[in-house]
Amino acid sequence: MVTTDMAKRRKTNKKQILIFAIIAVLFMVSVVITYFPGKVFPTWSSIYRYAGVNETASTDTYPFMVSYLDVGQADCELITCGGQAVLIDSGDIDAYDKVAAYLNALDIKKIDYFILTHAHSDHIGSAEKIIQNFEITNIIMPRYTEQNMPDTNIYINLLQAISESGATAYAATPGDRYDLNGFCFSVLAPNADYELNNSSVVIKATYGKNSFLFMGDAEKKSENDILNAGFDVSADVIKLGHHGSKTSSSEVFLKSVNPTLAIISCGVNNQYNLPSEKTLDMLDKLGIQYKRTDVSGTIVVGSDGEHIYVSTEK
Repeated sequence: MVTTDMAKRRKTNKKQILIFAIIAVLFMVSVVITYFPGKVFPTWSSIYRYAGVNETASTDTYPFMVSYLDVGQADCELITCGGQAVLIDSGDIDAYDKVAAYLNALDIKKIDYFILTHAHSDHIGSAEKIIQNFEITNIIMPRYTEQNMPDTNIYINLLQAISESGATAYAATPGDRYDLNGFCFSVLAPNADYELNNSSVVIKATYGKNSFLFMGDAEKKSENDILNAGFDVSADVIKLGHHGSKTSSSEVFLKSVNPTLAIISCGVNNQYNLPSEKTLDMLDKLGIQYKRTDVSGTIVVGSDGEHIYVSTEK
């Protein structure tokens, strides 16, 4: 009987020692991940992403944030960092209330740079009202010629609003760099006089070791010209051109960018059937994760200068 009790106690002690050992190992691993991210084990961001769990983080942890707003079959992105804001496109004419509400929720009253990629309404439709209702310091847009100058009422009214706003307007010039608080962005396109989609202003924003590429509606012609111009297009995140259309996102361009994540801005059951299955197949082939605003709602990507995390509305 004594022998049996002693054997049971030994088994219990062994189990306890094993449990304590496992706890100690897990504790040490968590310490390494927390204080030495990416050195030995994956970062918490990576672990959460692989597990399909969205992180919650404050701007103190991730001071650089990009919001890819869900504005239907349209485009609108917001960069916030160091108390400054860069707005890229505005959504269509019906998107103003949503964009304004998002800016107000973040207590953004001034937009330091408003980048209007090109003159299609799904990119500039709400720009006039945004300019009229928010303080805009600088505006960047394509330089059009007589041959490709848009003549829509939306574009004409936009030019009037810019003229009345007092904002400084810049023609997008490839190679130009703009430095803000803690981050910068560079203009990569347009590199020639194109029709509207390929006239899109393409920018690359950089914060620490992380880079973000915003393609507007740039198609393969513009992509090739960007590469031929010798620009460094490598980026952690790319906002795909033309809502994931097959006319954009060539294999050679995506390989040059080599992103961890692609963002597709598109509307639910849109009439254009975007994103294209061909584009999605290409992303799968290259092992690029992607998220879509029609599926995930507004997508927020944060950076601490070394690592990125992703949070979605849905």
